[in-house]
Formats: sequence, structure tokens, C-alpha cells
Amino acid sequence: MSCDVSVIIPVYKSSATLRRSLDSVYSQSLPPREILVVDDGSDDWEQSRQIAASYPSNISIHFIRCERNEGASVARNVGLEACSCRYIAFLDSDDAWFKDKVKVQYGMMVRDEIDFSMHGFVPDLRYARSEAETIQHAQPRFISLSSWRLLFKNHATPTVMILREKMVPFDPLFRRCEDWKCWMELFSRQDLKGVYIRLSLAGGFKSAVGASGLTRDLKAMHVAKMLALKRLLSGGSITLVQYLVGTGMEIAMYPIRVLRVALRTRTIPKGLDTKSLSGGSANTILAGRKDPG
Repeated sequence: MSCDVSVIIPVYKSSATLRRSLDSVYSQSLPPREILVVDDGSDDWEQSRQIAASYPSNISIHFIRCERNEGASVARNVGLEACSCRYIAFLDSDDAWFKDKVKVQYGMMVRDEIDFSMHGFVPDLRYARSEAETIQHAQPRFISLSSWRLLFKNHATPTVMILREKMVPFDPLFRRCEDWKCWMELFSRQDLKGVYIRLSLAGGFKSAVGASGLTRDLKAMHVAKMLALKRLLSGGSITLVQYLVGTGMEIAMYPIRVLRVALRTRTIPKGLDTKSLSGGSANTILAGRKDPG
């Protein structure tokens, strides 16, 4: 049995991590109906295609290749054009879902007629504790979302599920902060019933800030956030007060992020053994864990 969810996974030189992400989708206690793997002009696209093709047909999986590298925004938009289900969920190719993610999130959205939802995210499963707490499916706690609440935090994209008819395209001009900008536009352009589910239902394998990938360039992230705020203001998606609050917070937080990364690179042991987490411990965590917040 599957549910009416399309999963969009943008990939760029991700053949080394894609299988782990796809495994987490195929391991869902309530699997989605389809997966769209969109390669963003990678030179290893054939390896990614073969990985996608190796999975069974109980979930409809499509591999789409883009000729040029144009960023995750464009790749996700290609996936949006091709998907067919009523709900859309996003997953990055270096992240993974816990096994009950779809069951909990989709179930709540259908039952309570929710348009948009996010949930907790464990940034680095390699250093997470191995003991996972059991998810209580009956009454997961949640809080309502608004543009003001989203202004204060950019939740991880692999936590998002949205009613397809409510979705708007990602801004192709942005390669950083494109997801946050999109969520802000969603809540400003239409009347959305959105919630934040207070459970961690997905996780990654890198530090939250400054470890690898695009988040490594803190300066570029800072510039992108400031530009996104300007575009949101000029486009009427946020008020002047929201713009001033947002820019003030970003200016204050940027040097703190730089300091945190500097301290982390000095204090985290480089040779930390993660073999045990790649087996039993990480799999236990993927079985479900309450959000620490």
C-alpha cells in the first residue's frame, strides 16, 4: 500500500550518497507513490541513473537528467513539473528520512486538512546518540506556522510536505536560501494552513552550519539571505517591519555562525569512529526519534 505523495530528490554529483537517501524512502512504513530523481547536470549522472534504476517497481521511480547545472531550485522545479501526486515531499540526496516520516506527516496532513508541514531534523546523525525514543503516532504535537515564525528559522527542506496545488516554483536566481525564500512566498501569497510537527523525522550527515556543501561558504549564505529579504520586500511578500527584523537578525547572527564554525573545527576530533553509527546505531535513529525541542 502506498500513499498519494511524490518525492522530489535533486542530485548533483551525488552518486556516493543517493542510495542511502533512496533506501530511506523505500524503507518507509507507508511508502510514497512516486520518486523523481532530478540530476542537475552532474558528470556522474549515469551512476545516479543506474542507482535509481536498481530499485524495485513497488514505488514508481523516474530519473530526469538536466543538461546543465543550474542549481537545486531549477532541479526541484523540473521535478514539480513532472510529479503527479496530490502531495509533494522534498528530500536532498545526502539526507535520509526516518522510517515513519511519511506515515506521521502524511497522516496528519490528510486527517487535519493541512496544506503545508515541516518537522524536526537531526543535522548530523553520525554524532547523534544511538538510543532512539519511540514515536507516539496517535497525537504528535505541532504548532501553527506563519511567515513571522518562518522569519526566525529556516527549517531543513527534507522536512517539508505540501499540497501540490498550493506549491509555487523556487526562484531559479537563487542557489542558496532558495528554499526559505520559497516558503516565505508561499505563506504571503495565499491562505495556508501550515504546521510544524514537533518530531524529528529526518536527518543528515553533516554539521548544521559550515561543514560541507553550500553551507560551507558562510559569506555566500549571508549575502544570499540578505538578498532574499530584499527580494521578498520588493515583491510584497514581507512587510517593512519583517524586513527590518529579518535583516537585523541576520546581521547579528552572521558573526556568531563564523565563530561557531571556527570553534568546531578546533574541537571536533577528526578521527571520530562512525562505523558503529553506519550500522545499528544510525539505523536505530532512523527508526524514529522525538524532537529534542
